[in-house]
Amino acid sequence: MAQSELQDATIYTQDGSTLGTVSDASAETKVELKKADGSCIWLERHDLKEVDGQWQIADNYTVYSADQMNGGKTESDIDEMVDDTFPASDPPSFTLGDEGKGR
Repeated sequence: MAQSELQDATIYTQDGSTLGTVSDASAETKVELKKADGSCIWLERHDLKEVDGQWQIADNYTVYSADQMNGGKTESDIDEMVDDTFPASDPPSFTLGDEGKGR
């Protein structure tokens, strides 16, 4: 399946209803689909087939949501983890010890 074939293509379910429109077909194994409600999901390329000039999703397809793509963590979970790393990544502003005491 060529990338250009899928870019901006409408994807339909088995019953003919619209699942969404491909918004990014640049990845090798998955395509990003934008649904009518504005949410995005990812589908495996091998789950898509062209039937009568329309792209259709296979019967037992796998959907990946944003939570699944980042390991099940929400954006606030990731923000909290980043905040927890501070100040560990920064050097301390002072050092402990007895430097300068003339030993």
